[in-house]
Amino acid sequence: MAKEEEKKEAPPAATESPSGGGGGKLGVILTIVNLLLTLGIGAVVFVQFKKDKNSEKVADIQPSEEEHGGGGGHGEAKADAHGGGHGEAKAEGGGHGDAHGAPAKPKETVVSLEQFTVNLSTAVGATPKFARVVIAVEVPNEETSRELTQKMPQVRNSIIDLFNSKRPADLQTGEGRNFLKEEIRNALNSFLITGKIKAIFFSNFSVSG
Repeated sequence: MAKEEEKKEAPPAATESPSGGGGGKLGVILTIVNLLLTLGIGAVVFVQFKKDKNSEKVADIQPSEEEHGGGGGHGEAKADAHGGGHGEAKAEGGGHGDAHGAPAKPKETVVSLEQFTVNLSTAVGATPKFARVVIAVEVPNEETSRELTQKMPQVRNSIIDLFNSKRPADLQTGEGRNFLKEEIRNALNSFLITGKIKAIFFSNFSVSG
């Protein structure tokens, strides 16, 4: 009876050994799977990390490219400022040259002389006649006006000599007075240097005696 019980108990011991070996294999498999999962997660993390680093490098490069691009824009600004802008300045300079080529007409000046009371030419024994007149002289610029003022003694002497040479009848007509104006203009222009007199005007003109 004892041997039969031993034989009966033996098989269960034999059946336990396979289950124990299967459990060991399962543990190895689970360990390998965990290791693979860990490696896979690590690989994913590493790839993501590399992507992040590359994106940071691109982000670092892009501002410098924009700065270089800005430098190109600055170069264009320089080209516009120094090339086009300077060209436009030259064009304006040409206009300024035109202004020099055709200068604006200087403002004319009228100089009023003091009143003249001058003896006219009369026959011997005739009643003396004289002319009383205010003369205005038109000059081309201020410089000629100053010269005329500085040479006033010569101006008055020339005018008096011309009136002294005229008879009263010579000044009774507009034609005669205009001829006298032309004579005065020519006489004064003969010694003026800075400019020429353009016109002579008479005012308060009268002949009496």
